[in-house]
Amino acid sequence: MMTRSQLFMLPTLICGFAPNDYHSISSLSRNHHKPLSVLSAAINSNEDGDSNRDTLSDNSLYGPTSRFSSPDAFTESQISKIFGNCVPLSLAGRCKTNSNVDMIFLSSMEEGRIISESYIKCLQSDDDDTQHEEIDISALPIPIASSLSASAMKLLSHSYTSVPLSKSVLLSLNSLLVNRDGGLFDNLPWSTWSVDPDMKERDAANNVVDSKYAMGKRVAYQRFMGKDWQGRSISLTNMAKRLRYMLEADEESKKDSGSDDNTMLSLSQRLLELEITEATMFMAECEKNLAIANASEKDDQYEVEQLEKARARLQLAETSLGELGGTTTDNQSKSQSLVLSILDKLSEQENPPPYRGAIGYPAKLDSKKEMFEDSVLPYSSPYELLNEIISEQLNSEVIGCVLEQCSLLEGNLVVGGSLLLKRKGVERTATLAGETVSYSDDDDDYGNEGVLPRSMYVVECFSDEAIGFAMTSRLPILVQREIYERAATKDVELDVMQASNVRNETKSAESLSYLNRIPVIRLFDDIADLTTQVEGERVLSKSQSRFIRIPLTTNPSPFDGPNQVPQSSAASNGPVFSTFNPVASLDEFDTLSDDDKVRLLLKLESFKGALPRPRAVTSDPTLLDNMLVPLIDESVRRQYQIRDAERRGDFKEANALREEISPRQRALEEAQAAREAGLEERALQLEEEAELYMALRADVTQDEGSYSRFLDRDDWYERETKARIKRLDKKKFGSLLDGIDLP
Repeated sequence: MMTRSQLFMLPTLICGFAPNDYHSISSLSRNHHKPLSVLSAAINSNEDGDSNRDTLSDNSLYGPTSRFSSPDAFTESQISKIFGNCVPLSLAGRCKTNSNVDMIFLSSMEEGRIISESYIKCLQSDDDDTQHEEIDISALPIPIASSLSASAMKLLSHSYTSVPLSKSVLLSLNSLLVNRDGGLFDNLPWSTWSVDPDMKERDAANNVVDSKYAMGKRVAYQRFMGKDWQGRSISLTNMAKRLRYMLEADEESKKDSGSDDNTMLSLSQRLLELEITEATMFMAECEKNLAIANASEKDDQYEVEQLEKARARLQLAETSLGELGGTTTDNQSKSQSLVLSILDKLSEQENPPPYRGAIGYPAKLDSKKEMFEDSVLPYSSPYELLNEIISEQLNSEVIGCVLEQCSLLEGNLVVGGSLLLKRKGVERTATLAGETVSYSDDDDDYGNEGVLPRSMYVVECFSDEAIGFAMTSRLPILVQREIYERAATKDVELDVMQASNVRNETKSAESLSYLNRIPVIRLFDDIADLTTQVEGERVLSKSQSRFIRIPLTTNPSPFDGPNQVPQSSAASNGPVFSTFNPVASLDEFDTLSDDDKVRLLLKLESFKGALPRPRAVTSDPTLLDNMLVPLIDESVRRQYQIRDAERRGDFKEANALREEISPRQRALEEAQAAREAGLEERALQLEEEAELYMALRADVTQDEGSYSRFLDRDDWYERETKARIKRLDKKKFGSLLDGIDLP
């Protein structure tokens, strides 16, 4: 019977922080007189049946402060330049509020280690009467939206423990990461940073294809779905390579026998037969392309070269098969050397892929380690696989995981994640004085125009994604200092009672849930003090502005205006375009604050993009205006554009814009001039004329001619209707027209 002390004896596999000294683990084991037990199955809980994880080292885990990679001066300067001063934190624990909202707590490195060690001690105790020292820490609570909490907590738990997973388990977790709209996977620069050394993503004029036709994101998605898995490829080259490795292993162990040679010869013959089949199909394809080129009278030099290569490939395979067919096992060394030479020929790649899974290239050749070791348990979480894809496909590295303010709404403290990518150099080799030297080429963009080594790219994501990636990459979680100083930190401690319940419920190693790997935190104050306000709700007091709010990740219902009909409830016979037109003049636009502009954008049905973060607005103060101006009244937009052109000194553009003003805008400007001149009656007539032009338009926020004119009303019909209504004598109808507001 396994005791609880044996069950939870290896603390490094339960939580993300290992003890400072390995000897403390050994002394603890000797004091209890019980052997160390590897909790491999416990870490995988009921999600994986593999149990061959007892060879893990401490270095594979999310360790204490000393295990984090220290940033160099360049990295620190870039992070400070983009995000400002930051505070390094670590994941301390989790809890649920009374409203069933998941909260994760961040604390200093040392405090996080203390909480994890306390959690380990609680899980190791044999009875409920054991007294545990209660150590309180100060932690920063970060709420997770309910729509993301289930997937977020699962991914965080696997990143926290960093235990390798089998392919079947990892594939089920990958979908939780890549199927998030607007998350980390969507925002990575797949179309512009995916390396393209052979210029395959160019058109006939050598121009880069449009981003929607680029293959980078598709390749990455297919990798997450299991394509080109390490050591699992069934391509002809990898099959030949595997057979080559097996022959080398047999030769080293000196276990060769006649039956083994017969097996290897048979497998080699089968591979050559497959190669002949593929070469024949390739030659037929080349002949077809050559015939098409000749029929269209195009230059066929490339097709002729490809056909010659196909014929040479087929001839080599047939010759090798003939030589192998005449070989017997009598001369063991000769037959084995022949097999090895043939396998080497089959595993050669004329145009190897620049990264694993690249479209238009053969499958990547696996190394011996990838084929026989890494193919079993290569990754501990989807974030680790993503880190590898970023390194290979984007030729980049993540140098910082930052939590920053992501809301422009006044008084709303909302935290979002960001990863800072740095482009790596292209590794090259050169021979100097007979010695091969490796160096980094900092002038090669690797097929990506303008993306040189040391280029930076900020990838915006959710807060839990930045935390999970930081733990997987052994990076500290950097929080902007202004957030850390402004936010309401809480005094918390380990929830010993909850940890005891976990210990009692865990009857065996296999029953430890993935959620129980992260320590449960208990607040000293009432848990009701944890606010669960959503971004966009009005701030009623100064204290409310100190709490981090739940980010708005679904439809912005708090911003639905009274004059706007939601799309789902709109009648089928409603207007083609939204009639919501909140900005009536340029003066009114100038009075809008950033908070007003953000709320207005979220009310507009025509706004489909993503709001910028304060960091972006600080670097470009006109960013919100550029997003809002195309969606407001066309007369206000035209006035704004004319004023902007005059401020820039571009009077030619200002005059061109004045010549293109609409009749409605001309009437409004003349009405304003008449009122300034004291001609009130004339001003009223012109304003009435402007209202008529407004009634004619299906959408006054769009320029004239930008949509079909048949959607607008006819001018003559509207004028006749208004004139007929003016001539109407309501007294003749008695009370029939009471309550009806006629124009």
